Amino acid sequence: MGAPEAMHRFHVGDRVRVKGTNPAGNPRTPAYVRGKSGIVTALHGSIDNPLDHRGVYPPLCSVLFPVREVFGGASPDTLSVDLHEDWLAPAGTAVPSRDAC
Repeated sequence: MGAPEAMHRFHVGDRVRVKGTNPAGNPRTPAYVRGKSGIVTALHGSIDNPLDHRGVYPPLCSVLFPVREVFGGASPDTLSVDLHEDWLAPAGTAVPSRDAC
C-alpha cells in the first residue's frame, strides 16, 4: 500500500529556513542545517513509515544550501539535503534557535 498523495506547503523555488527545534521528536534532520536557509529544488511527496509504524511521514523536499551558509567560508559549492516539511518554514519567518531544543 503506497502513501497518500502529499499536499506540499512549499513549491520548487521557494526560499525556506530549517527550524532549529526538533518537531515531534523527529531527529532525522542534520544539526548542521538547522537554522539555515536554502531553496526547495524538488518535491518527493509522502512516504510510508514502516520502521516505527506511526503512519506516514510529512512530505519530503530537497533543499539546496550554499555551502558557505552551512559551514562558513567562501565556497561557491552547494549542498542538497532531503528534509521533511515539518522542519521547514518560509525563509522570511523567525525560527527557534538551536538553543531552544
